[in-house]
Amino acid sequence: MSDCDSVDLPQEEIEKLKAQRLNAEDTLVMSEFFKALSDPSRLNIVHVLLLHQWLCVSDIASLVDLSRSAVSHQLAYMRVNKLVRIKRDGRKVFYALNDSHVESVFALALSHIKE
Repeated sequence: MSDCDSVDLPQEEIEKLKAQRLNAEDTLVMSEFFKALSDPSRLNIVHVLLLHQWLCVSDIASLVDLSRSAVSHQLAYMRVNKLVRIKRDGRKVFYALNDSHVESVFALALSHIKE
């Protein structure tokens, strides 16, 4: 099997498809979103937040076998990339997944690799 040497689509179809491409800003934001999910530690954090919403750093650290410092670092990165949100209760800070989209992407990826 070889790559095709010429375009098979009619020019009007090519132009129609080009008009539907993602814009540069959307591709950049999406790539950062997927990059935020590309680390095993962050995936483990997402998973435990799926299992139990609103966990503090110490609980997450215990559940994913990382130091509190490492978890805090990962959560800060995840917060910047809109994967998690925070809730304060006095001096304690609790984390949860930002919205159902994060859960959906995680579930789809897990389903994909399990096929």
